[in-house]
Amino acid sequence: MILTGLLDYLMTPQLQCLQSFQEEKEDEFQVEEEDSQEAKPVATGEWVDPEPRLSSKAQAVAPELLQRLGLNPLVELNIETSTQLLKDLCLEFELTLLEVEPLLLPTWKAEKSFPSREILFDSMNLESCFQQWPSNGENFEMTMSNQNMEFFFGEFGKTSSYESEKPLFWDPMSGTFQSCRWMELLNGSALARLLSADLAGLCLDRKMVPERLRITQVLLASLRRVHWAPEHAWIFPEWHQKRMAFISWIGKELGFGVFLWADKVVPFLPIEPDLSS
Repeated sequence: MILTGLLDYLMTPQLQCLQSFQEEKEDEFQVEEEDSQEAKPVATGEWVDPEPRLSSKAQAVAPELLQRLGLNPLVELNIETSTQLLKDLCLEFELTLLEVEPLLLPTWKAEKSFPSREILFDSMNLESCFQQWPSNGENFEMTMSNQNMEFFFGEFGKTSSYESEKPLFWDPMSGTFQSCRWMELLNGSALARLLSADLAGLCLDRKMVPERLRITQVLLASLRRVHWAPEHAWIFPEWHQKRMAFISWIGKELGFGVFLWADKVVPFLPIEPDLSS
């Protein structure tokens, strides 16, 4: 608890200063977040090809990697086992976590990008919809806050009985949408597929059996739990490497010692979103 509080106290202002020094511009993420409090943030999403592209190296080893991860055929793993397996496969195939990520994403295609899941969810009218996935009932807050780092994709929708009510989404350029599939990337951005039809025409489990849903969710959560270490820091995104180097320097300056800090604390810090984008 003491170390957590110390990190929260020291890291937040220091990282903001470091970011300001590296980026001589206004923080676009914060600007978008402030704007999200107004009418319809969904209009700020970009209609582009937002999904990360497979590298040629990852594409070449995809069949073997997916088989060993338990996605083809389906083999259910727990988070601890899959976290270690992901790290081992990255080192074996010389792939970074960002190269592995596209292989683990749900198989449906996203078409719109948002700076964060908060901005995406703030765009939604949740009064007359429900979650098909994750299965949190109507506890939308559990999915939105994601405090336990468990949920990184999902589906919201309205049933046909609510057709006369407000749509799930409204975009002045594109019209109304009744259903949404979403996923969150390692960098913190959220991708969405918005559909004009109600949930009866969507349903993730029509395309992906429940086992696939659970395994995908475990792998996406495990991807964010891979332990950092100096000897394999190259598998992590550049923004995370910089963060870990800064945190390591904090420990050194505070005199915690290499063994206690670098070996017992730093490796277990999760991957944080990229705040510089």
